[in-house]
Amino acid sequence: MLDTPIEELEFCAVDVETSGLSMSSRVVEVGAVRFGLTGGFDEFRSLVNPCERIWRAATDIHGITDEMVRAAPRAESVMPSLLEFMEGSVFLAHNALFDVRMIACELSRAGLARPESQVVCTVRLARRRLAGLGSYSLSNLVRELGIEEGPLHTALPDARAAMRVFLTSVHGLDREPLSSLPGLMGRFDDVARPHTAGLEQGSEPLGLPALAGARLAIEMEYSGSDRSPVVVTPSRVFSKNGREYLYAYCHRDGISKTYRVDRIVSFRRA
Repeated sequence: MLDTPIEELEFCAVDVETSGLSMSSRVVEVGAVRFGLTGGFDEFRSLVNPCERIWRAATDIHGITDEMVRAAPRAESVMPSLLEFMEGSVFLAHNALFDVRMIACELSRAGLARPESQVVCTVRLARRRLAGLGSYSLSNLVRELGIEEGPLHTALPDARAAMRVFLTSVHGLDREPLSSLPGLMGRFDDVARPHTAGLEQGSEPLGLPALAGARLAIEMEYSGSDRSPVVVTPSRVFSKNGREYLYAYCHRDGISKTYRVDRIVSFRRA
C-alpha cells in the first residue's frame, strides 16, 4: 500500500465523540466516510452506549446526552461494523492520534484485533500543504476553505469535513505514492500502542483496580442486591473508613453507584 499511488487507494475519514475530555473517556458516537480520489462514496454512523455517565462539558461540545445513548449498542457491537466498513482503506482523521487511540482502546476492551490500516492525520497534512493559515483546527479550515458540512462537533459531519480537507490538501499529488504523503503517521497499531499497552493483559485474570483503569465491564454477584447478577463498568476503587469501595456505572439502572468490595461475591468479564 505504501508504494501505491494515492489516486488508486480508498480512504476512510473517521471521527469519534467521547463521554469526557480525557483519553480515559469512552466513545459515544462514531462517524466515517469511505471514498476514493476517482469516485466512490459511502458513510457509516452509530451512537455508542459508553457504559458510563457523559460529562456535561462533553455534552456541551457534541450535544449527546445519557438519554440519547441509553438504548444504543455498546462498543463491542459497533466496533466490528466499523472495522468491516474500514477494511482495505487508509484511515484518516483530523488530529488522528486522538481518534486512533480512542478506537484502539475500545477494540482492546472488546478483545478485537486492530486494523492493518495506514494512518494519515489531516492536521499534519494541511499544515504542510495549506501553509499560511492562522489555525488548523477543523472549524477554521472549514471556514477558510469554504467547506459546507453543517454544524461540526458531531461525528459524521466532522468526518465529512476531514475528507474535504484531505481532498483539498492532496490536490496535485494524485500519482504520488502513499509513502510520500505529508501527514502519514504509520500503521494503526504502531500509532495506538503507547496509549493502549495497559489494556493488553493477555489471559491473566484482572483485579478490580485494573478493570477500573481499563473501563472493562464486569458481571458481578453482589450480596447487597436482590437482583443479582448485575453488569457494571468499574470506574475506580477507593478506601474510606477502613473499607474498600468500587465506584461503577450500573447498566441495569443507568446510573453510577458505589459498591462495597467485601459484598462482591464473585465477578467476571461481561
